[in-house]
Amino acid sequence: MTRKGNEISTYIMATWRHWTVSVGLVCVLILLSPWLSRLFFPYMTLGISALLGLMIYNRRNRVNQGLAVPYIVCVTLLLEGLLLMGFNLTVRITDIYELAGKPVNDDLPFIVQLTLSPVMAIVSGVFMLRRLGRGRFFRTRFGSSDVSLIQRMVWQESRYQTRMLFIINVVMSVVEWYYTYFSFTSVSINRPDMFFFVWLPVIVFVLSVIYLGFRCFSLWAFYIQNDPVNMVSPHRSTIVRFLIVANDSLYVKTLQLDVKQGMEPYIDTPVRLRIHFSNHVSESEAKDLFERYTGISSDCISKFKYLFMGIGHGSDSNIVHFLCVLNNADAVAGSRIDGGKWMSLYELRHLNLDHRLSTEMSSELVHIYTVAMAWKSYDYDGNRRYPIKHYSPTYRLCDIHKWDVDYDDERWLKIARLNADSPFFKLRRFFARITSPSVQ
Repeated sequence: MTRKGNEISTYIMATWRHWTVSVGLVCVLILLSPWLSRLFFPYMTLGISALLGLMIYNRRNRVNQGLAVPYIVCVTLLLEGLLLMGFNLTVRITDIYELAGKPVNDDLPFIVQLTLSPVMAIVSGVFMLRRLGRGRFFRTRFGSSDVSLIQRMVWQESRYQTRMLFIINVVMSVVEWYYTYFSFTSVSINRPDMFFFVWLPVIVFVLSVIYLGFRCFSLWAFYIQNDPVNMVSPHRSTIVRFLIVANDSLYVKTLQLDVKQGMEPYIDTPVRLRIHFSNHVSESEAKDLFERYTGISSDCISKFKYLFMGIGHGSDSNIVHFLCVLNNADAVAGSRIDGGKWMSLYELRHLNLDHRLSTEMSSELVHIYTVAMAWKSYDYDGNRRYPIKHYSPTYRLCDIHKWDVDYDDERWLKIARLNADSPFFKLRRFFARITSPSVQ
């Protein structure tokens, strides 16, 4: 198996492993619930929640790990523990005569499924809607919806498992409460009670582990054998793109794309080179490539700057973005890239709105603009640099190379969406810091 095949296997099986660990701890909690006292049980629930939280924290800097389900279970058990502690406190200070129309027997252990499934259904539903929305997820994490196959695959599996967790717990909630209302008596826990409250949820979770195991193995086999972009091919490549700027204008060319309806024109940078795969392309190497390809001498170049690195459409490629600032626009005359057009930022914006820019150039320009504006407006914690609400700084193409900002830093993409000008900023920032590993 190739190294890339091992990488795909790691990412896919990680989502299954995290599901197994998470629901396995829930099963342990359910199995022990009939034998633990009401006083001790909430603390055990909080302890398991802390254990999952520690696992998420230790993996917070790893990407493509599929930690959505561990995070959902961690939050669920935290809420469940607090809920049971509150119930114990309520029993001490007052009398509770009925629960779901039945008398309450304080001598019985907690029937954890009556509250655990509804809480988990609510948490997974909210998480699926708020944290795993497709466009929002990719733009916040990578600055564009145009991401690699592996990133899209991990997101898809996380969303699939979250939806599955939601459906399982909704169904279990209905079944458990239906049985409680019509058949359960609080005198003691008999055999049917043990089946519905303990064995049934455990059996369902075990079957889900087996089902997802087969699913993940099938996905891995499919991507290995049927990837249309040579995912496991040894012929890996790096694409080096150059944005050419002079006098606050960007140099572009109209190219042709072969589609079913014929040749479709689109606008892109004229210098887009494919080389052997490399995890790092230095500025000197890129400058040498640029000069040899275009024929433009270094005397005509006032500044050459590395911008950021992205992942190509196939998992075996990457894209490195560079900026080349020319002394004047006439430097392209007579070169290999002659025949293009210089465009202002205003013109580029309109072309982007009309979907006439290439996907790569559109993502490139949006990424640079988003990072630069976030860096100019806010500090690294999202607080305003200037005491002016919704302050909008100037942005010019000729200034891109002057800004001392790391365009590779994903945090600026998050700050662009969540900053001091956002409603309830500090509260949302606190929760974002807690939940950020769960979507990686």
